[in-house]
Amino acid sequence: MAQRSKILIVDDEPFNVDLLEQQLEELGYETVSAANGQEALARVAEAPDLILLDVMMPIMDGFTVCRLLKDNEETRLIPIVIMTALGAVEDRIQGIEAGADDFLTKPVDERELLARIQTTLKLKHAVDRRINELRRVKDHFARFVPEAVKRLVAANPEAPELAKQERDVSVLFLDISGYTHLSERLAPGVLNTLVERYFSTF
Repeated sequence: MAQRSKILIVDDEPFNVDLLEQQLEELGYETVSAANGQEALARVAEAPDLILLDVMMPIMDGFTVCRLLKDNEETRLIPIVIMTALGAVEDRIQGIEAGADDFLTKPVDERELLARIQTTLKLKHAVDRRINELRRVKDHFARFVPEAVKRLVAANPEAPELAKQERDVSVLFLDISGYTHLSERLAPGVLNTLVERYFSTF
């Protein structure tokens, strides 16, 4: 069974939160809520797939919350739909500059809101799938790369040493006698570390 998308609702008006929770949960979404910007930043740890964000709130306004989330490497890919009674062009510009993925003016038409949510989540899930595919490929090839090279790439992916160069090389193939027997006896990863040590030594 596919996991339900989780939506974080951030609004200081309990009526608005209750209404959105009811609408979204009837459509099969999981919801969590926050009553102000500071609380929203804490609830992001629950890994929502989408954030519906009010602007005018106590403690911390929505534009600030949006900017902080979009400036953070861990949260910048969470889509944020700003929902506010502020309808001036300047307010929309401020929302866009803060990094909002969409901007809706209250009162929001229910059909438009749901259409925006579905479209935004579809894009989010497509991005997530692509990132997971790239991560699997990266993890697979990382097994064949020496630790020294991994550290160099992590420290500076644009390092001149990593640029493509055409060179003559010597290739060393290393095998360990009884590899299968050893892999059955040693903990996962231990044998690979052992092979890497021998390889580095040679």
